[in-house]
Amino acid sequence: MDVGVIPNITLFIQGILFLIFVGLVSIIFVRPYTLAMEERENIIRDNYNRAERLRREAEEINREIAKIMEETRKEVSKVYEEAKKEASRIREEIISKAEEEANKELTEKVKLIKKSLEEEKEKMEKVIKDIADEIVKKIMGEVA
Repeated sequence: MDVGVIPNITLFIQGILFLIFVGLVSIIFVRPYTLAMEERENIIRDNYNRAERLRREAEEINREIAKIMEETRKEVSKVYEEAKKEASRIREEIISKAEEEANKELTEKVKLIKKSLEEEKEKMEKVIKDIADEIVKKIMGEVA
């Protein structure tokens, strides 16, 4: 029992038509789909690479900002300390001038008081001398 397929020309034609159909389907549908997929992969890869580059740039910028902020903090601290020292110096200078003026005024007042005291002493001595002279005159007048 021999069941065999006898090839005839239709089988070959159908095979050729099948291959032509597969080729056309490949050209019409598969190749554009594959190209679109490759194009999307390239776009995704490019976007990913760009995002990575931008992320690295952002990190670098953040480091620079942190460095600038630290330098600014140091500078502000330095300026603050200098201003504080200057204010302290000015305050000390004002206090010193005020003390100097107070001492000068005090010295003048002390001199004025001493002068006034000396004048009053002289007046008192003169009054005492006048009183003593009167007492002596009265005593001499009574004795005589």
